[in-house]
Amino acid sequence: AGVDDPETIAALGINIRRIFLLTFMLGAALAGLGGAVGGAFLTLYPSADAEILVFSLAVVIIGGRGSLVGAAVGALMVGMLNTVGQVMFPEFAYFVIFGPMAAILAFRPLGLFGRTA
Repeated sequence: AGVDDPETIAALGINIRRIFLLTFMLGAALAGLGGAVGGAFLTLYPSADAEILVFSLAVVIIGGRGSLVGAAVGALMVGMLNTVGQVMFPEFAYFVIFGPMAAILAFRPLGLFGRTA
């Protein structure tokens, strides 16, 4: 609500700039923690960021922009499809992810849980 109407939030006596700052700090801290924990369990290599970016893009497209539930469902789908693809069809592992993603976009252009802006 603070993003959409900061004047109303300020009129209620809430320091919206402080809320934005704390939210940004919490997000940065969680991202740093995730990187530290993930780096300890995963093998990192120079092009790992590009691979993670592709999976993240698929998660957002499948789940729908602006939906936390969609992001969770999209992450679950991408993780399961990636595992199935690597086990059953190693040559087509990316296709096993992006084929269903294309089908979802064909029938639901905003993703599974997406909403219009």
